[in-house]
Amino acid sequence: MRQLFGLSMSGNVHEAAAGISSPDAVIFITSKDNLLQHTDEIAGLFPGVPSLGGVGISYGGPKVNEKGVTVIGLFDVSAAADVITDLSTMPVKHIGRLEAALEKTGAGAGNSACFDFTTGNDGQLVTTLNLLLDKKKIPLIGGTIDNTAISVNGRVYEDACGFIVLKNLTGKICAYKENIYKTTGRRFLATKTDPKNKILAEVDGKPAAKFYQDELGITAADVATQTFKNPFGRIYGDETYLISVKEITGNSLSCYKQVNDMDILTIMELDDYKQVVQNTLDKISSDLGKVSGILSVNCLFRYLLFQQDHYLDQYLKDMNRFGNHAGIVGVGEHYCKQHINQTMTCIAFN
Repeated sequence: MRQLFGLSMSGNVHEAAAGISSPDAVIFITSKDNLLQHTDEIAGLFPGVPSLGGVGISYGGPKVNEKGVTVIGLFDVSAAADVITDLSTMPVKHIGRLEAALEKTGAGAGNSACFDFTTGNDGQLVTTLNLLLDKKKIPLIGGTIDNTAISVNGRVYEDACGFIVLKNLTGKICAYKENIYKTTGRRFLATKTDPKNKILAEVDGKPAAKFYQDELGITAADVATQTFKNPFGRIYGDETYLISVKEITGNSLSCYKQVNDMDILTIMELDDYKQVVQNTLDKISSDLGKVSGILSVNCLFRYLLFQQDHYLDQYLKDMNRFGNHAGIVGVGEHYCKQHINQTMTCIAFN
């Protein structure tokens, strides 16, 4: 399996796609204003080729593309793209579309993945897709785009998730999650929540906003940015999944990920993220040997943190030096059966 990409900072699809010929699948990332036009242009350039498009900041190689368009072509892969509509009401109604895509590609464990862009409703979506993916041991990687619509196979859909099933015809596909935070070791219990609205109301029986401030010794004004250094973590078995704090709402905390009553929580702190990135690359190398490409979703908060610390340029250079690397900056990430925050998720292939 191979990956080629092109970037146009001015938003010219023909410029971005100039080096991509006869791909087996296409993924593109564009701006909100250009989604419809670029959907039509991609369909015209690559007729009949499965395609998935979303809105957001993108990157390819060492370059960031904040307002233009990035086109990613995938080769030596069996691919099928489709859409889950009615996302906010009943996504399970359309699960047959994923079943058909899995059958068409012959996807299976070890050499396949499902990559998605969604407009929201992540928790229910991830659960829905894994009704089929988990049984076949096919990982889900993707994220939330910065828009209310996505593009699939030449059409634009509101309130929807677009997905593309990929089966590597020449080697493996492996999925990875990178967490640049470490636990402080203290554990707490979410004792009152509003999962639908992503509200954490009480922790260990105390108002969540005051609890968070007291634990970290910060003021209410610090809360919205403190998540860069100290997100919550939800402990699930041997894994910890990050929960970003959005803002104070009354005495509660509004979060970017659903929290449920009786979830076991911890407060995280920033790790040596340069070493964490190297550990991820070492793991990918160990699993795959020679790597031909990496397709990733990086959380917006990671992107901003790396920018703030003047590390973003080096990060992108290191990732691309390791293997042809491209992807999107998401506002929420998917990793197998979990919707998470402040994380990098990716597929790597050879």
